[in-house]
Amino acid sequence: MDKLFTKYFKKHPQHHSLYKESDIKVVVPVYLEEDDLFDMLKSLKEASRQTSDTIEVILVFNYAETATEDIIKRQMALWELTEQRLAVLQTPNFEITLLKDFNVARKHAGVGHARKAGMDYAAFSFSKVNNIKGIITSIDADCVVEENYFSAITSYFKRDNVEGCNIYFEHPLEGEFSDAIYTAIAEYELHLRYYAQALRFANFPFAFHTVGSCFAVSAEAYLKAGGMPRKQAGEDFYFLQKVIPGGKFVEINETTVKPSSRPSDRVPFGTGPSINALVSDGGEYQTYNLQAFVDLRAFFEVKDQLYCVTESEIEDFTHQLSGRMRSYLVNSDFFIALKPIKDNCSSLEVFKRRFFEVFNAFRVVKYLNYVHAHFLEKTPVFDASVHLYELQYNETLDVFETKELLDIYRKLEKA
Repeated sequence: MDKLFTKYFKKHPQHHSLYKESDIKVVVPVYLEEDDLFDMLKSLKEASRQTSDTIEVILVFNYAETATEDIIKRQMALWELTEQRLAVLQTPNFEITLLKDFNVARKHAGVGHARKAGMDYAAFSFSKVNNIKGIITSIDADCVVEENYFSAITSYFKRDNVEGCNIYFEHPLEGEFSDAIYTAIAEYELHLRYYAQALRFANFPFAFHTVGSCFAVSAEAYLKAGGMPRKQAGEDFYFLQKVIPGGKFVEINETTVKPSSRPSDRVPFGTGPSINALVSDGGEYQTYNLQAFVDLRAFFEVKDQLYCVTESEIEDFTHQLSGRMRSYLVNSDFFIALKPIKDNCSSLEVFKRRFFEVFNAFRVVKYLNYVHAHFLEKTPVFDASVHLYELQYNETLDVFETKELLDIYRKLEKA
């Protein structure tokens, strides 16, 4: 067994007596998904027909120790129904495993714990055949995928020595829900794409989506990252920020995951709660002010100077930056955190690579929250997205609808 497997499972012991050999393992948290689960499984089964790889779908049925009798009853009923349908759902290269993640302690209960249970099992199964390059994909039970989902993923992992990827996604913008819900999801998805594009405009090197239903990693990358954190929300962001900086992370835009546009209160923050809030308030989604990214870009353009700047020269260095950026740098622990990196870099080239160990995605969020608390107001996502596009491409946008603007941003990422 590879030493990575041995080290990880010594710390995170598994007690599974059985495992299935497969090339790809798909992890799906399942919580009150009576309406969507079988549509998701059907789409995965159809996608499995376009690849010669063997697929194992790992359904993690979960609930907390504080779950009501109704929740427990519904989860058990869905488990039993799924068991009954296995004979119809499975094929020789498409198998389904059901895992129980029941009575989870209140402080840990949620999608992060369920995702971890499934991904730990997936990695454990790969360890049994010493397949450190086995692929683990993450998806939610309310998603459907295009037929080339598996073939697109494996082509990248096999061709480019990839250790992780995010997968292109689009929320449906019409269908069974109200117009207000589809308007809200369009604004929220536009915010996600605006944020990614704004980070790229600022020349931040790790500007990838971190959506829990739309990523894949190798077993090796999963173990190196220390596994999935047991967070009730945001587990995907925290996990992927340990994978992305490794440099073998890509975007896959040749296929599409389609998450549901439904409102939800299952997690404290994220898509579902954002849709609920937008529908309830009837307002526009407020996103980060573009000026914050303009300031960030200006800082990144001169960051290499810090390699030669002494402690006594730091104040002079900050005076070439905006007051907002200067205030953040001076009033945070940034220079303290940077010093060990700087002191242990043998050259400017090494410093350039290691700089973003300090100014990482977590610090970007802290910076954005700081400047919006003290200097800038958040702005409607439509306005911010128009201004960013025009700034990037020096082209006036003649659009009036959020969905039309979202389509432009989708095409940017597809390209």
